[in-house]
Amino acid sequence: MGYGPDDRPLVMLVSLLVARSHHAIALARRAVLLTLGALCVVAALNAQGLELRFLDVGQGDAVLVRESGKTALIDAGPSGDVVGRLRALGIDTIDLAVASHNHSDHIGGMAPVLSQLVVRYYMDNGIAHTTTTYRLTLQAVQTSGAQYLQATPRTITLGSARLRVLPPPSGQVDQNNGSVGIVLEYGQFRAVLTGDSEQDELGYWLQHDSIPSVTVVKVAHHGSANGTTAAWVAATRPHVAVISVGVGNGYGHPAAQVVAQWREAGARVYRTDQDGTVIVQANRNGSYVVLNERAGAVGATTPAPAAVPRDSTAATPRSCCRVCSSGKACGNSCISRASQCHQPPGCACDARP
Repeated sequence: MGYGPDDRPLVMLVSLLVARSHHAIALARRAVLLTLGALCVVAALNAQGLELRFLDVGQGDAVLVRESGKTALIDAGPSGDVVGRLRALGIDTIDLAVASHNHSDHIGGMAPVLSQLVVRYYMDNGIAHTTTTYRLTLQAVQTSGAQYLQATPRTITLGSARLRVLPPPSGQVDQNNGSVGIVLEYGQFRAVLTGDSEQDELGYWLQHDSIPSVTVVKVAHHGSANGTTAAWVAATRPHVAVISVGVGNGYGHPAAQVVAQWREAGARVYRTDQDGTVIVQANRNGSYVVLNERAGAVGATTPAPAAVPRDSTAATPRSCCRVCSSGKACGNSCISRASQCHQPPGCACDARP
């Protein structure tokens, strides 16, 4: 049976409907595949042991650490909004709360946390401040029942993770240069959190404490020019540098030269003003993945730098996720020179001779 000229509009309409139907089916299939992919990412992350979450709290700091059902909060941002963020994550108990120092952009949310959640231990730098925010925080510590800890050289266990306290210099009265530092250790994974430390305190720690090369650095003082030194970058040599900073802040944070300094050292730089909350999921073998709330999984799972000895004389190309100073590059890892590589080219690089 054929179609006449009068049937052409009907044929065109049917063809159009069929095409649209096929397009809708293709879109549905794509949505299912994306959903399955997202579920696979979530499942992989849930299988990993330690979570390091740099909360987007605007111009301030709030870092959440979770491992084996234990939770630490280092700083609480500028306002009580952080409580809602924590509750949305299913958190009602903080095993350890640390105020790196007593400026309001770091403890503005601490009194609400202490009064609305269960906080077992509380630590600050011991340097008194004159603000109402500080006074209310002290009152909340006293009424919450949290046990106060002094920022002395000590290591605190959080599940299977260890938090090594870097105390401020004795007799320090400046809040920024009196920040409490934390070296987070989880198997071969390392991170260092330094509040608003400036160059004087960073130099003090390099001289008096053991500062390892790490996977993740929280860039001090919101990326201010006085919160990073060449010596600190050379000592820590991270793969990831996170800057907690507010959109359009009036301080000019972060300084362009600081961002460039970390990138030139081989670190991938994340900023909460651009990336939102930044999440690092880590395994004890040093592998990790970085996500952010605006782009999803953006960092490949790679071994941590602590897993391989470093050659201090070798320059680290910006495209390398690790430099193989012993052995040879194989995919994203380093292997023995006697071994055969069965991985496609990745982000690992051989050290320069």
